[in-house]
Amino acid sequence: MNQPPTTRHQQSPATRTSPSEETKHLAYGEASLMLIECLMLTLIERRILTASEIVAAVETAIATKRQMVQENKHAEIAAVAAGVLSTLANSLAACKE
Repeated sequence: MNQPPTTRHQQSPATRTSPSEETKHLAYGEASLMLIECLMLTLIERRILTASEIVAAVETAIATKRQMVQENKHAEIAAVAAGVLSTLANSLAACKE
């Protein structure tokens, strides 16, 4: 009888391969963004900063990334980062103060 292929998570530790450097890099970036978003929301919830103040800080980062695109400094990465930051700013703007 044919068994379904095992996924990486189902493999024994001895047969798992290490994640690639690219995967590690992406995982660090994703984890960092999630952590920062959680900390920003905590600052808002504890009334240390307002959502507007946090959004303004994110918008400054967006402006910096857009400037990098214009100056052709890691333009592809900067453009994607600006998009990610825009999504974050929109999410935070929707937060109740």
